[in-house]
Amino acid sequence: MRGDFILFLFCYMGYIWTLYRFCKKYLNDLKIDRRVFIILLFVMEAVFNLNGSVGTPYILRAMLSHMLFVGLFLIAFSDHAMKKFFAAMVLIAVKTLALNFGSSFFSCIVLACTNWITGGQVAYIEPWLEGVTGTAAYCLVILVQIVLRKKFTSVFNHKISSWYLMISVLLICIVTVVDIVNWGASNGIMVVSNANGAVYWNVYYNQIFSHIGICLLTILSMCIAGGFIFFMNKIYLEQRQTEKYYSQIEFYKMLNEQYLQMERLRHDMKNHVLVLHGLWTRKEFEKAGNYLEKMMESGNIGGCDEVTGNQAVDALLYNKKKQAETFCVRWVCDVQIPRDCTIDTFDLCVLFGNLLDNAIKACEEQEDKEYRFVDIRAQQVKKCFLLVMKNGTIVEDAKQVKQGIGFLNIYETVKKYDGTVKFKVENNVFEISILFPMNGDGYNVKQTV
Repeated sequence: MRGDFILFLFCYMGYIWTLYRFCKKYLNDLKIDRRVFIILLFVMEAVFNLNGSVGTPYILRAMLSHMLFVGLFLIAFSDHAMKKFFAAMVLIAVKTLALNFGSSFFSCIVLACTNWITGGQVAYIEPWLEGVTGTAAYCLVILVQIVLRKKFTSVFNHKISSWYLMISVLLICIVTVVDIVNWGASNGIMVVSNANGAVYWNVYYNQIFSHIGICLLTILSMCIAGGFIFFMNKIYLEQRQTEKYYSQIEFYKMLNEQYLQMERLRHDMKNHVLVLHGLWTRKEFEKAGNYLEKMMESGNIGGCDEVTGNQAVDALLYNKKKQAETFCVRWVCDVQIPRDCTIDTFDLCVLFGNLLDNAIKACEEQEDKEYRFVDIRAQQVKKCFLLVMKNGTIVEDAKQVKQGIGFLNIYETVKKYDGTVKFKVENNVFEISILFPMNGDGYNVKQTV
């Protein structure tokens, strides 16, 4: 067995391992055994390299390889489809671009050195040197994957499906262009593979210029892909921050309105007491009762039905309850916020607000009145804060529910406090459970319930 092949095999196994580490960081758990996943990746590459040696067209081999790679990701991981597709396309683009750049760059160096050492007597690369350049190119792919594993955290953090799709389409276009260029090179369109009827030096210079052209193309493609991904990620994050800012403004407006209504009631309390005293002395009890109800309504005193232990959450739940009533949504609420709850009040309101907005919207779309309900409960369980909400829905798959800005806000809040979130859809009922640790000591929330 040739030493260059053993070296290549060693580097390729390193590539498979860094690829697996990348997937482990940014995608949910594997649905198949880890060893099976790694073996399948290894076998796929070996099969396509074998096909290349027996004359299978490059473009066909590349297309089949990419499709099988994407298919393996869709089957192997438990994350949602568009995120898995995006991760697969990122890794395909990394391998295609880095491998092409590395192969062409190192080939240029080998060609120049060989031609210089032999005094212009050799204008091609020896087979064993091709193995060395291929190994060096795979080392470059490994390096790029390691760097991106550290830099892509914000890129993979809870994006909506359309964002993943938009970036994936760009990567598909770039990879397709590079594959077409490689196909042209493999068929002698860009490179003169022999000296039949051509001046000897043309073989050497054609190869050098072709490899330089591929290097420039891959550099340009990497700049376009990387710039577009990080630019769109920056825009997305800025939009999210803007949405949070306006959410905070609406939150404080709601609290201020609640406060002003209570202040107006207190200011007019003297007059209200005089009116009520007059009605009582005249024994007009029915009118007195009606008058009291109007006072309660004007002061939002009815909001005291939701006594959670947090005034801001009380005000929020009261407003959401009124909104639900306009759509004839049955309301069940039992929320108790612990005194030592470590979750910031604003984050609590973001969490409850997004949950209830999604629930009320789902109930509004529900034609069957039986499923027009919202049931939200929260309490302390051992050393954790547990929040469970159920509501009617028309969707049949939980994956359809979790795609949206509202759920991204929920995910970010849960992640911020090291919590866990689970949800399911069963018999037209959506249920979400969120568990937060109550202290900062890294309490294991998975063992709490």
